[in-house]
Amino acid sequence: MVVILIPSYKPDDGLLTLLEQLHASKRYEGIVVVDDGSGEKFRPIFDRAEQIGDVTVVRHAVNLGKGRALKTGINAIMDAYPGAHVITADADGQHTPRDICRLADSMEAGPEGIIWLGKRVLGKDTPVKSLFGNTVNRIVFLLITGKMIYDTQTGLRGLPSGLLADMLHIKGERYEYEMNVLLEMVRLGADMKEIEIQTIYINNNSGTHFHPIRDALMVFSRLIAFAASSLISFALDYGAYALLIALCRLQPEFAYIGARLLSSAVNFSINRNLVFGARKGSFAKQILGYYLLAVLVMALGSLGVRWGTDILGWNEYLIKILVDSLLWVLSFMGQRLMVFRPVRAEAKQKARG
Repeated sequence: MVVILIPSYKPDDGLLTLLEQLHASKRYEGIVVVDDGSGEKFRPIFDRAEQIGDVTVVRHAVNLGKGRALKTGINAIMDAYPGAHVITADADGQHTPRDICRLADSMEAGPEGIIWLGKRVLGKDTPVKSLFGNTVNRIVFLLITGKMIYDTQTGLRGLPSGLLADMLHIKGERYEYEMNVLLEMVRLGADMKEIEIQTIYINNNSGTHFHPIRDALMVFSRLIAFAASSLISFALDYGAYALLIALCRLQPEFAYIGARLLSSAVNFSINRNLVFGARKGSFAKQILGYYLLAVLVMALGSLGVRWGTDILGWNEYLIKILVDSLLWVLSFMGQRLMVFRPVRAEAKQKARG
């Protein structure tokens, strides 16, 4: 049993065309449209939508964002269609009825508990803003999770019924919510599959309500949080490093080790509690893994500092900045994938009921 969910903000008549085509297919148990505070000017469109067979319109009095609209729609579907899977689609015509149907078929025919994603293949006709956003998101997602998802921004998604309740509790009210869902599902160990869909951009994607700076900052919030944690630890680390060289007359490689031991305890606490939200994991395993990784990073850093100062003859303060910058990505991925990794069976068990 599949129900279609379409969040919509200030749509045109293309929404009605899509709804009529979906209804005519008689493929779905129901269709839920969320009017995300579009205003009185757009009320006639939603009123006409409600006259189309199995379409239900849920309304926000004011615009609350795509993330909140998706959660409102998921909640309404769980209440009206218990046990139904959900396929989300955009209201702007980017997803064809054929591709929506293909995703539904894959979802019902494939293994239980899979999150299905419609993958747009980007090419020379892709608007620059969309090409840039998708590429950056793909790289950031890989850095955060170690998992390659080609199209992290796709709005065409198949969500299994067993995971819907969890999705209502995921943070995010606007465009960052969709990225947060993928991040959280990876953290919980959910399986994801992509199927290629037709790539459609209407009027060079000028109708999108995505705000590049504001929404990008929210999408990348976890990476930004890790960067902030790293900067705090770096300030403490670098200050201790400078003091150990200036006051204790230690060699750079030994000063590096002493400073890192001091700052690592602060970094562990911030990352465990705030960045990765891994308080439920085994503290003993996490701290052991963290310091094993820290020893590896510290050894590489110490060697890098010594090599830079003794062989290249670089400034001892500058070389530390360069070495730590190179090791930052290694540290992030190591903590995400090995130290604060999720219990992989959790989401799979929920998805399968």
